[in-house]
Amino acid sequence: MRSDRLTEITKRSEAGPYLREKDFDMQVAQSVPELVREYGLEFDPHSVVPADDDMADRLYGASLQLVADLGVYNMDTQRIIQFSREEIRSAVAAAPSEVPLGCGKDAVVMRHRGVEGCEPCIIHSGPTGTPVSERYYPQIMASCAQEPLIDCLGAGSVSTYRGERIIPGSPLEILRVQADACLLREAARQAGRPGMHLNDVASPLTCQGKISAVNKEWGLRPTDGLLVSQMVELKTNYDQLSRAAYLQSAGMHVVDLMTPLVGGLGGGAEGTAIVTVASHLCGVLLYSASYHVYGHMHLLKSTDTDREGLWIYSVGGQALARNTPILSIDAIYTQAGLGTDEVLWEVAAASIATTVAGLHQGGVGAKGGSQEDHTSGLENRFNAQVSRASLGLTREQANELVLACVGQYEDTHNDPAPGKPFAESYNLDTMQPTDEWEGCYERVCRGLAGLGLPLG
Repeated sequence: MRSDRLTEITKRSEAGPYLREKDFDMQVAQSVPELVREYGLEFDPHSVVPADDDMADRLYGASLQLVADLGVYNMDTQRIIQFSREEIRSAVAAAPSEVPLGCGKDAVVMRHRGVEGCEPCIIHSGPTGTPVSERYYPQIMASCAQEPLIDCLGAGSVSTYRGERIIPGSPLEILRVQADACLLREAARQAGRPGMHLNDVASPLTCQGKISAVNKEWGLRPTDGLLVSQMVELKTNYDQLSRAAYLQSAGMHVVDLMTPLVGGLGGGAEGTAIVTVASHLCGVLLYSASYHVYGHMHLLKSTDTDREGLWIYSVGGQALARNTPILSIDAIYTQAGLGTDEVLWEVAAASIATTVAGLHQGGVGAKGGSQEDHTSGLENRFNAQVSRASLGLTREQANELVLACVGQYEDTHNDPAPGKPFAESYNLDTMQPTDEWEGCYERVCRGLAGLGLPLG
């Protein structure tokens, strides 16, 4: 559905069946386990990269049924936006299978990838879901933009403007967002990549804040994108739909963000996989997204690098790759902090699993994106290198490698390595990793080579 269809979405938001939000949540919580049983979905902790085409297709069928049965809940009107199966199928069939990102010499094309495919991943980077301080925001973005394997740049969330806490909807939100966009563009320019695709500014909490970043001279351009979110689970509101309306009319990329929770309304791994694939369908129906952020995480640990999270990435990515043209990027959330061996082993596991499943790469949120400034260019470079090395692997080979990586950090997940923030992990004069952080990188690279995955 493009911008002209948003009229129909609004109409259904006003005229659809009325339901209290807690009752819609109950419908999700009751429906998903029934679909898990009906479609025979089963998580195997020893097969986190399953080589089971039929299960991937069954997962897709369950997800389509969930959207057709429940629709999407508009939190502002407390009504359900309903879709028929034919509408869902038609919208998904019309979703783009490739999109141009960025402009000039820095432009890239993100194309649909197949399971076990050799089509290289487009590498998005930046402080994925991670708060960033005003002080180090420019340097952190520069550390990512300077990495030649990184294709696209995304911003972290800055919560202050000139030291003052930002109030959503206030002038400070506008000023912060515009500063973010300007600094993001400048980081790309200083890296000699002025046309690099920028995929978001993450500080704003309102529609007006988001769109204030758009300016073709100093901010975001039509070749860039902004996130439009879905709320947990299968929900939207007029603020998010208005973002989509503006971006579509401006000719910009809508980036559909979802955060299904393992242990939430979808239950365990199987149910969360259904909700996650269903959320992709909702992002097509509601927002006409150019591409999607596959952003599930554990309810309590805020990670997706445990066995359940990796399985959801793998089986869900395969379901999308086999049954749709949809483009999606991962969002790797680790337990360990920046500047540790463990964080890189977590990145390696997720990079292998998602690449082989048909996803693109979306960046790293160390410590579950919970600690300010725990983000840098080095782990994003590593993400790109592991993804490249994984091209052409079979799922069986990938599963063996991922389990070996998991073995390097799984025992530490309940007490993860704290690591160090950016200012203690990079030399701020040279903009290079410290010897300690570089040493972690070199050790894990050697470790992967020993497992049979040299990074080159």
